[in-house]
Amino acid sequence: MGITAPRKKSKIPAPSSASSANSVVAKQLSDLAGMIERGAVDYSFQKQGNRVTFTVDSPDGTQRMIRESDSTTGLVRETTEVATKLPLLQRRNLVKTLVDDGLTQLEISKRTMTSQKTVSNDIAALRDKGLL
Repeated sequence: MGITAPRKKSKIPAPSSASSANSVVAKQLSDLAGMIERGAVDYSFQKQGNRVTFTVDSPDGTQRMIRESDSTTGLVRETTEVATKLPLLQRRNLVKTLVDDGLTQLEISKRTMTSQKTVSNDIAALRDKGLL
């Protein structure tokens, strides 16, 4: 039996939240480029602090993909939502759920593929019925 040498501590620094966030953004940009090449239209990119949001609509305008990434030191959260246009009653049920979740009218309009005014009207109708 031999004597094992003590292990040396690694001098590789832990990844910073900035480099982690940059790698997430790079991956999402790559994904976005692929969607654009496949014909996706009407896309947007927003960055606020540590939150990055990509929104891409399908070529026929019937679907919308919203991909969000929020990063802080030690944690990266990513969500992907796929929205489709819905008939009136189903849309109002969805609007109610999203209002209950605390989303703003603008955030709801992106997820329901309607205008902010339509969301406002849906909320008013739900309040009139006592559902909100």
